[in-house]
Amino acid sequence: MRKMMRSVIPPLISLVIVMLGNGFFNTYASLRISLDGFASWVVGILNASYYGGLMLGSIYIESLINRIGHIRTFAIFASVNSAVILLQAFIIGPISWTLFRFLVGICSAGFFIVIESWLLLSSGISKRGRILSLYMLMLYLAQGFGQFILNIAPLKSMFPFAMTIFLSSLSILPVCMMKSGGPLIIEPSMPHIFQILKKAPLGPIGCFCAGMIMSAFYSLTPIFGKEIQLNILQISQVMGLTILGGLILQWPIGHLSDIFSRRKVLISVFFSLMVLTFMLFYSTYFPYYLLLIFMILFGGISFTLYPLSITYTCDYFSEKNIVGVASTSLVIYGIGCIIGPLVSSLFMQLVSSAALFLFMSFVAAIYILFSMWRVLHTPPLSEEEQSEYLPIPRATSLAFCFDPRNDFEEEDELIDESEEENLYPFTEEDEDEDD
Repeated sequence: MRKMMRSVIPPLISLVIVMLGNGFFNTYASLRISLDGFASWVVGILNASYYGGLMLGSIYIESLINRIGHIRTFAIFASVNSAVILLQAFIIGPISWTLFRFLVGICSAGFFIVIESWLLLSSGISKRGRILSLYMLMLYLAQGFGQFILNIAPLKSMFPFAMTIFLSSLSILPVCMMKSGGPLIIEPSMPHIFQILKKAPLGPIGCFCAGMIMSAFYSLTPIFGKEIQLNILQISQVMGLTILGGLILQWPIGHLSDIFSRRKVLISVFFSLMVLTFMLFYSTYFPYYLLLIFMILFGGISFTLYPLSITYTCDYFSEKNIVGVASTSLVIYGIGCIIGPLVSSLFMQLVSSAALFLFMSFVAAIYILFSMWRVLHTPPLSEEEQSEYLPIPRATSLAFCFDPRNDFEEEDELIDESEEENLYPFTEEDEDEDD
């Protein structure tokens, strides 16, 4: 266990450092371009570009890790990320920032894939659940507390760019100071998207809807806050506490989905979100602290949509296909992430800033209507046939490999815990650590 912790703590520290910067900068980018007088639909395009880069990177970056290893890959993307942020500081405009946000999205995908695959391949089968919990906690805490960096200096100063560059550059140190060269990545498989849609349509459609809702939240909630006259401290509180609120209901709702029909739980969560976001549509009349409470509840509910949808999808497939199903589901989620900011920004442009939540309520209502049609035509799986809920963060499909049920080789189930550390070989540099 001590050897495993020595191998996972440095990449986790690197993740926390880089996500403190990138998590806050994603919010800052929306606010900064809005302060220059650009409309909400421009902000939507910028963020759609970011999610496009995130999705493209999720598909292609693993081959780069196979060629040059985890540490070099992480260092490359941290360096590119710093360079792109520096360019954004001097070239401010919607066209140039669309390209820059796309590149930052690719870099973010690189961070997630390097860290997730590193943690996965550094842990034995029986320890993946604990590593996933630690990973989720560190990721959400970094993204949540990173929002409060917005309060340190004026938005039109160079400080936000400098801080992000500083944290991105600093994040290289923990992984580069390791003796290990990093673990070897496993080649994922990706089943055809139509196979999944035909077998369990509520799952991938749920991922798609979750992508639209979550990307709209990250991209345009800062603009909503600005237009209802919230100050920077209040906007950072709304964003940060909503993200931290995403941890609150993960396990309670997940436990319910293990006890009862997951389809019913998934529909109930979408229904709760539809009602909550419709109430938030009138949030311009709320006192600030009531808005904050509603947003924390929104985080607690909405952050369960993706893990519920992907776990529901995996209920219909064998364990050997889980990683491939997760990969395809992530692509579907990514497509939703691209569309979400574009459509929700039009809602805000045509109706009001609060129409961001009307858009979310509308998406949830469409999903519920489709689900009701499915309920009338197909029976649900029994509770005995359901797999165990796993609270997967919305990063890359490799996070789903932390599921202890995923044995990459059939022989794994015959290997006892004392031999687990040999299942996932490190590069030859790691051998020095054992001496």
